[in-house]
Amino acid sequence: MEQLITVATFNDRAPAEKIALRLRDAGFSADIYDESHEQKWKLFNLHPRAHMRVRVHSGEEDRAHALLKEWHETEGALADAVHCPECGSSKVEFPQFSRRTLMGALPAALAATGVIAKEYYCESCHFTWPDTVAVEPDLDVLNWPKASSAP
Repeated sequence: MEQLITVATFNDRAPAEKIALRLRDAGFSADIYDESHEQKWKLFNLHPRAHMRVRVHSGEEDRAHALLKEWHETEGALADAVHCPECGSSKVEFPQFSRRTLMGALPAALAATGVIAKEYYCESCHFTWPDTVAVEPDLDVLNWPKASSAP
């Protein structure tokens, strides 16, 4: 039995549908898996992210990745996709807790209360990164925040 493999992950449905449609037009049996209910009820994440997954059969994975890479290089087709900053993979989960075991519910509950930070998790290289990137202030030579030059 062939397995369905994620080839692209999105935060919104529209770009996921666009990529799945293009893959189907190219002869793939692509589908969209919406993980938002699983994130809400199993992981207590009321604001799902990286929950729209475009999947293909495992036998088509390499061809699909090659085609997506070509589309992205020529026209930026994956500009809205969620990618791992470390390895570039789109096999990304949010939050980083396991969906396959009951033990994932405990840290998910702690994250829902703010005790643990929710992070993205790359299934390919196991890298985690925060959901928001803090912008560091502009610093002077002594590492003090620069004063604004407003009149």
